[in-house]
Amino acid sequence: MDFRALITERSDEVLTALLDGAPAHHGGHRGVMAKVRTAVVCYLNQDSRWHGDPAALAAADDWLSELEALQADGGLFSSGDNLASPPDSSFTINDVAQVRALLEAATDGADGTIHAVANLADRLAVICDRITPALVAGGVHTPNHRWEIGAALARLHELTPNAGVVARLRAWLAEGVDVDGDGLYSERSANYAAHVSNPCLIAIARVLQAPELLDVVHRNLHAYAALTDPDGIVETVFSRRQDQRTTTFGAAGFAMQARRFALARDCAGCADLARLAQAGTGLDAVGALAEVLAEPGLAGELPGVPLTDDIGSGTGPAAGWGTPLVFGGAGLAVWRSAARTLTVYGGSDVPHMGRIASGLACNPTFARLRSGAAVLESVRLSRDFFGMGPFRSHGLRLAGAGDGDVAELSDVLTTGYYQPIDPLLADPDGHYDLEFEGRFAAAMSFSERARDRVRMGTRVRVRPHPGGFELTVGFEGPATAFAIELAFRPGGTVAGAREIGADAYELVEGTGSYTVGSDTLTFGPGNGSGADRPPEYHPGEAYTFLGGTDAMAGPRVYVTGRTSEPITLTIGG
Repeated sequence: MDFRALITERSDEVLTALLDGAPAHHGGHRGVMAKVRTAVVCYLNQDSRWHGDPAALAAADDWLSELEALQADGGLFSSGDNLASPPDSSFTINDVAQVRALLEAATDGADGTIHAVANLADRLAVICDRITPALVAGGVHTPNHRWEIGAALARLHELTPNAGVVARLRAWLAEGVDVDGDGLYSERSANYAAHVSNPCLIAIARVLQAPELLDVVHRNLHAYAALTDPDGIVETVFSRRQDQRTTTFGAAGFAMQARRFALARDCAGCADLARLAQAGTGLDAVGALAEVLAEPGLAGELPGVPLTDDIGSGTGPAAGWGTPLVFGGAGLAVWRSAARTLTVYGGSDVPHMGRIASGLACNPTFARLRSGAAVLESVRLSRDFFGMGPFRSHGLRLAGAGDGDVAELSDVLTTGYYQPIDPLLADPDGHYDLEFEGRFAAAMSFSERARDRVRMGTRVRVRPHPGGFELTVGFEGPATAFAIELAFRPGGTVAGAREIGADAYELVEGTGSYTVGSDTLTFGPGNGSGADRPPEYHPGEAYTFLGGTDAMAGPRVYVTGRTSEPITLTIGG
């Protein structure tokens, strides 16, 4: 099936489900406008079974009435967490402007739809006019919002030229696009790259005739093509947004962007990403169809053939792996062969910021290994050290050992015990400043007290070897318990380890394994057991004082020990 036929069929299915009462993907004004767009693109698409169908047009009319009722007097929409939000409203306005442009183009045709759709176009124009002043004056609160609101301004100007709108758009662009030398945006999020920054920068580039913005998008696509497995799963462990907790983020969101650059620039890498993106689940067929209706060439045949994997050679421990892909700004290194992917991550923001927070890269996973269908989704390290949380590296360093690359990670945790306050500062009534000392808060005037420091240093080395890697962990500081957690993608069977309940196991001795179908990952050796080294993961007080956790679910195997002795594990297919 060619691409246009594919997205036509799937868009028809979406409209059929919506007419049968299925909920939209998004709620509130975004969901309502998504329904309007679905009805319109199916109605306008001459290949659709809904083409020219009065039922589709009536549905668009009804849903547009709902949207009109949701627009406040100031022009903005409100729903969800962000009330009267210019950027959240821009998500809807970008769809409004896209559909309005399609409708206005249809009124110039001669296929009998002129009078039927003109009323819808006029009503969408009123929505655009009402919101324009609010978007010109409005602010944002995340990096990608600048490009979402910028794209809305660009589309509004394209439909109704306005010097003030362009001036505001250029003010946002004057901040510079937040992309690093590896092609990653500052939020390091595949989700927001695919669904916000890339499509919005493409829209702005088209309206302003700014090819330099297209170059930014192209670089980002190459970065995510390199971070996408052959099964279409994108690495997200290094993200600063919600998808840092996602282990199965699909490439579908990049489908139209990759297709655009594959066709426009004859780019084999983007063509390969486009094939992966449209072959999997999650393709936004309606959004793709809206783009194809505006630019039919986007449905063309992709150039070239799928790329082959870069298979390494040689005789050292990294034999069988390709040259590592290194994203220095994100603290990420990826080794890949035909059936395996090894990811090592050391770019957490927590050591630098001293806290867990929305918008920071907080994921404590520092290694992942995929071997066919058997997937080690997360390697984490807990230490029983004042509730300060799991190992999160201060950075990543690749060291050439002469026979292959070694990824080196490290962190240092420091806390302590506080001495009596200076007698000159003592308050007989016992009143002292409420302060946060990095681990907890109390009315103790911590900053005025001497502290006896307690320090825990951790060093982690990951050495790739054929089929997997060797993990070595060493410590400096007081003797305490640690646990290495190996968390696997559900669907397989653990063998060789002692079951301890809730899909968790402890490897006490020998070698364990995890098998999915014909694919197996082995790990070991075990390191004993005892009451002084509990087999469990500690998320740290940042989570537990609220009753929360960032723990992994699914099959988990623990190898435990005491920090007085280093440990080495071998993990592989």
